[in-house]
Amino acid sequence: MCQTVTRRWKSEFPRSIQAYGVEPLALQLDIRPSAIYHWIRAATTPGPAHAVIIQRLARDRGYRLAMDDIYGHSRAVREDEIKPATMAPPAASVIPFRAPLGG
Repeated sequence: MCQTVTRRWKSEFPRSIQAYGVEPLALQLDIRPSAIYHWIRAATTPGPAHAVIIQRLARDRGYRLAMDDIYGHSRAVREDEIKPATMAPPAASVIPFRAPLGG
């Protein structure tokens, strides 16, 4: 597993999912497991109703999971993966424009 993917599972939200299990959680929420992987990947976030159920299930297992943990995970993943370009192209790759001769 690449380092970026491994880091996605380090925050409180995905760790609580991992402890519960993706398949059992999907059954509890009546959704497909792929939806949960979308949350971990930060492609989508759980709706408020699912977030409340996730909180309750986590609490039943001894996790204190705040809404900010659930929704903050998505923000953190996106911030980690979307880096602004900081380097300009090297000067050698810029070709100056020259007008044609004689005409």
